[in-house]
Amino acid sequence: MRQSYTDTGIVIRSVDSGEADKFVSIVSENHGLGNFVAKGARRLSSKKAPHLDMLNVVKYSVGRGESPRFLNQVESVSYFPGIKKDFSKIGLSLTISEILSNTLPQDVEDREIYLSFKSFLEALEYTKTKKETNSLGRRFGLFLMRHLGYPPPKFPDTDNLSGYFETLMSRKIISTDLH
Repeated sequence: MRQSYTDTGIVIRSVDSGEADKFVSIVSENHGLGNFVAKGARRLSSKKAPHLDMLNVVKYSVGRGESPRFLNQVESVSYFPGIKKDFSKIGLSLTISEILSNTLPQDVEDREIYLSFKSFLEALEYTKTKKETNSLGRRFGLFLMRHLGYPPPKFPDTDNLSGYFETLMSRKIISTDLH
């Protein structure tokens, strides 16, 4: 049985489950990618619900037990309103989130991924043009490939990185259809 812990992380996936619960994936600072169940998070009276939005940086605590573990408490640290109001920024962020949820190993600490993803979101929050947004996304995608040990594409400045990640993951990226 795993011990309980408290950590800080970024919500990269949130899926409704049953009548009142949510399955949530969080990339955390000290525990890597984790999948959790937030019991009662869809109830109107839930104190967890507003904090479990995609791309929120949250401080959370997890109870003891086996997978999927239960989120006991969740508190927002930041929520990136500049990203969430821009369609192209949210599309890019969701694509990166989907890649992370499909390539990162479960419960393996990777502080550099967390800090880099957080820095990416902080920089994306303040990009002004579509060109800046795309450049930032490309740089983060190439960093992610190097960090995870995948070979770079033949032409890193021009190749379609989404297609390359689809090949690496052996599945289609759904969020690219959003933008």
